[in-house]
Amino acid sequence: MCGKEDEDSFIFGSRFEIARPGISDRVDEELFTELLTNDYALLWPLTLPESNSKLTQQPMHFPLRVGLAFNLKRVSPSAGCVLDDEAEYDAPSTIDSIRSAIASLGHVVVDLEADATFPHALIASGVDVVFNVAEGARGRSRESHVPALLELMGVPYTGSDPTCMVLTLDKHLAKRVVREAGVNPAPASVIPTGDEPLPADLRYPAIVKPVAEGSSKGVLPSSVVRNETEARELARQMARRYRQGALVEEFLPGREFTVGVLDGPTVLPPMEVVFTTNAEHPVYSFDHKLEPTAEVRYEVPAKISPELQREIVSVAERAFVALGCRDVARIDVRLDRDGKVSFIECNPLPGLTPGWSDLCLIAQAVGIDYRSLIARILEPAIRRLSEERKVPAPVTVEAPQVAAV
Repeated sequence: MCGKEDEDSFIFGSRFEIARPGISDRVDEELFTELLTNDYALLWPLTLPESNSKLTQQPMHFPLRVGLAFNLKRVSPSAGCVLDDEAEYDAPSTIDSIRSAIASLGHVVVDLEADATFPHALIASGVDVVFNVAEGARGRSRESHVPALLELMGVPYTGSDPTCMVLTLDKHLAKRVVREAGVNPAPASVIPTGDEPLPADLRYPAIVKPVAEGSSKGVLPSSVVRNETEARELARQMARRYRQGALVEEFLPGREFTVGVLDGPTVLPPMEVVFTTNAEHPVYSFDHKLEPTAEVRYEVPAKISPELQREIVSVAERAFVALGCRDVARIDVRLDRDGKVSFIECNPLPGLTPGWSDLCLIAQAVGIDYRSLIARILEPAIRRLSEERKVPAPVTVEAPQVAAV
């Protein structure tokens, strides 16, 4: 699915295995130099000694206590968006994988489920930094709840800030922002109840979906409509089902791509979602994200011309910056009827299920294994922790860069 791993692809932190929770914080300069040379991923909590003295009393202790903020999926959805209330949440196996990856970097991991107990648990946890994958419990600002609480308590965390989380969850607002940055979004309009007028220039077919949901909730082949009457009826159903407005978006008939972006921003090679059926209006739907299916396959890096690749990368980078994303995001684009790249949406909390989630497949294809991907996401937060404690930034080796795309 991801292609054969290239010999020149880069993998961080793949050799050294001594760092584990409970390791002594006494690291001599010779050992530190070896770490500096050989294991980029494990360096962030350490600072270089000024002399031959031992690293005994550093302001940033090692290992760090890393909180893992998440919402646990207890009810599994079924095809057709049945029982999809917790579709955005992470399965226990995904949380286990993230926890293990962080622990393998030498940190102590503290679980922080993002429910009503989160504020008290955060205070009691004594964590230094939080790895945030929490989707939030309810409301259109739900993805901002955990970042906002962490900012209130002065705890550095991975990922984007509350403003970005609110903005990107609302697909229509996100489109307006990226348009100001010169990015072409798929034309769309929001109708809160289904009774409001639609723009006269909206072209059909169109696709109707909830304006503020993730994981393709509400997106099925039946979401494609041929006229305003069908659009209104489906919008009414969406409003009743998801208690929010519906986004009526011009259906784009071209190829679909998703792009991973890491801190920098570093744009990873686009992955194409290839539709294998003869559907008149193919849709990357909710059902496709539940389990493997023969209806879609994934090509990464995508087989595209250099010109199209540059255009996709440019759109992803500009959208990432315009929306205020930080550390990691995944951006979805599709070609319109004229072959122009159009922004669909941005997900600043991309799935992290190893071997399955789009970002994980993209990272794997360029030689970033799962442990290293988690390390790359965590690194900027640890850097911010260092800055907030006003201690010298941990010494690291510059990461090898992904080849320009």
